[in-house]
Amino acid sequence: MTEHITSVRTYVLVFLALMVLTAITVLVAFQDFGAWNDVVALTIAVIKASLVVLFFMHIYHS
Repeated sequence: MTEHITSVRTYVLVFLALMVLTAITVLVAFQDFGAWNDVVALTIAVIKASLVVLFFMHIYHS
């Protein structure tokens, strides 16, 4: 298996995406979506967790 080097730009973009998603999480917490509150929160959480696993745990290139 060859070693893949991820650029700093990729890490910065993932970090910015995580920060935007965190801001969205905070904004959504103050909204009332009725029965959809849990669905919205879990969707955002799954996207954030996927970014962390794929890029920071280097699963994307393995």
